[in-house]
Amino acid sequence: MKKLTLLYLLIIFLSCDSKSDLKVDKAIEQTFSNYVEYWSEGDFDKIVNEIYGVPFVLYTQESTMVMNTEKEVKDFLISAFETLDSNNYGYSIRNKWEHFKSDKNLSIIEMNFTRYLKDSTIMGASERSASYILRKYNENHKIVGMIPHTPIGE
Repeated sequence: MKKLTLLYLLIIFLSCDSKSDLKVDKAIEQTFSNYVEYWSEGDFDKIVNEIYGVPFVLYTQESTMVMNTEKEVKDFLISAFETLDSNNYGYSIRNKWEHFKSDKNLSIIEMNFTRYLKDSTIMGASERSASYILRKYNENHKIVGMIPHTPIGE
């Protein structure tokens, strides 16, 4: 089942438009504006309540983590923010959209972003990216899956 889900996500991802002038739904753009703001503030409560949906699936290079409850998502975020804080993380900015595909209730988007240290110097790679799977709930979009293309904690 996991392989079938991953295959489905890869098919969606590969079919995405890769133009730099992507037109992204305004509601999704607002979701990500809030997400980057909350992430920069380390506000895991707002991320859990407003941004991530459950079940939430994280696909890393090493494993697949399925979080079925908001508590599991919150515990994951607390750990991620502790690691970021220990690495002197300050804030993030969104640079651009790399890919976007949407249908009725599901969307996939790849965001290019930069992380900064507390002294405003760039943290690690200047251009990072992650792919996100969103599900529409009552006109709101929540991230239900993520594929980070760089490690989350650095």
